[in-house]
Amino acid sequence: MKNLIKHTARTLLLSTALMVVGPLSIASTDLEQTISEAGLSGSFLASRVAIGDNDDESAVKFLERAFALDPENPNIKLDMFVALVANGRIEEAAALAQDAENLGNNNNLSMLVGAVEALRKRSWNKASSLLEPLNGSDLDVMLKEITSSWAMFGEGKVDEALARLEAIEGPDWILVVRNHHLGLLATVAGKDALAIEKFQSVIDNRSVITVLTETYIRSIEAMVRIQAKAGNKEEAQKTLDYGLSLLPSHPPFILLAAALGDDTPLTPLVTSPQEGAAEVFFNIATAIKRDGGIAYAKTYLQLADYLNKESDVISIALAELYLQQGKFEQSNFYYESVDAASPFHRMTQLERASNLARLEKKPDAIELLQSLVDENPQDLLGYLTLGELYSRDKQYKDAAEIYDRAVEQIGMPQKHHWNLFFRRGIAYERLKQWETAEPNFKKSLELSANQPEVLNYLGYSWIDQGINLDMGMDMIRKAVELRPRSGFIVDSLGWAHYRLGSYEDAVRELERAAEIMPQDPTINDHLGDAYWQVGRKLEATFQWKIALTGKPPIENKDEVEKKLLEGLKPEEASTTEN
Repeated sequence: MKNLIKHTARTLLLSTALMVVGPLSIASTDLEQTISEAGLSGSFLASRVAIGDNDDESAVKFLERAFALDPENPNIKLDMFVALVANGRIEEAAALAQDAENLGNNNNLSMLVGAVEALRKRSWNKASSLLEPLNGSDLDVMLKEITSSWAMFGEGKVDEALARLEAIEGPDWILVVRNHHLGLLATVAGKDALAIEKFQSVIDNRSVITVLTETYIRSIEAMVRIQAKAGNKEEAQKTLDYGLSLLPSHPPFILLAAALGDDTPLTPLVTSPQEGAAEVFFNIATAIKRDGGIAYAKTYLQLADYLNKESDVISIALAELYLQQGKFEQSNFYYESVDAASPFHRMTQLERASNLARLEKKPDAIELLQSLVDENPQDLLGYLTLGELYSRDKQYKDAAEIYDRAVEQIGMPQKHHWNLFFRRGIAYERLKQWETAEPNFKKSLELSANQPEVLNYLGYSWIDQGINLDMGMDMIRKAVELRPRSGFIVDSLGWAHYRLGSYEDAVRELERAAEIMPQDPTINDHLGDAYWQVGRKLEATFQWKIALTGKPPIENKDEVEKKLLEGLKPEEASTTEN
């Protein structure tokens, strides 16, 4: 009921905005002209729609228009303030935040924005004063205490800052963030032994690793750096080895491994009060984002980015957040900001290429991916990303060729290469080259025996060809056991029964698949065929109608329409691919 009310309210709001502003208010190709012609009510309502759609840029533009027409309106001022922060325009938001009494329930945010602006300008005492009234949840208090400690450190009050941090109490996750910052601050203060002690307390607290993964990993990195600085290279290597056991491909760990190998001096993870404050906003944002609090996470990340524009991890976190919201251009803006010298640069370029494909700029995506493959032929991720892009466009010949090149690079296949052989098998199967495809599926299972996607694909392919029937069914059943909530895999089991003429069994499994994925057109088409074969013809036509309205559109649309007109002859079956 709540969702229905929310949806209805948004629909009414959008309808009203469109009546006042015009039908092209949000999606216009000439947005600036539309905004300049909008009245006060239309601008305000359109901004609310934009906020609901996570379109921060349009929201700010409409609010700027409304604000110009009525600068004293508290509701417009509040929305303008929040939208400016979400859009990363912190300096302008700070100017509005000076009028805190008109910002309603966002007084805490106005204090934070003002304090961040003061920290950026090195006004340490002002930052502390602005933060002092902040109260609320454990998270709010922790944020106030840690940010204030960094401001005190900026004033030169090192011992007072450390004492203030040490006094923070709370559940384990708060203590992890507290000790992480104690280690960071002690490092900058030259108190190496204290820093090592505090980072070790974070690393030893493994109960929170799934809750605060980014903070935990950052503490491992910071520990390696301080241990190396303190001359404890052997201990630094042990810490790094532990980090690599958790994340073998983590770019900073790989960079640290190279640095330890050739004795390159390592700088601290954080080198200033501004970077320290940015770190706590980043720590909180990444934890909140994991719990689905995207709007709050964006606010904290924008504040972090304002304090530390050079931070790769903050830029990447913002890029990932915009990607999660489907804002691919904004995502790429932050991916592009990562410097070419960064250990994250290659990863961000791969993600940027995927976003270009999502933006229908596939030639640009392919060109970028080809350059990344040529630049580093040993990195399989480039091949896999490019191959997936080709496959998505049904360019299976190009996909097979790129996977062939990848296999040439790996030498002796390892367990984690199962996915490469699986993808190569699919490309050759789609090219109707089964004699080449089958050995790849078998190799994939040889490397990793219980991959449900591979078991399902190979098992169904055998049944579809009328070979290895018992073994194929066993494989599909095992895949279903491993992934009982995968509609696609359950559909394969039902369709395998159908191809073998076991129509009652097919209906049972296909109904289960349809319960899991009720709008999938392929599953509905298959279920319609099965219903027809057992005499449930009215239900069959209903399922075929659903298949025609599904998303994405069904590929064999003409055949489904024909079935609706003529039914299904006993020897016929759907040709929809699994």
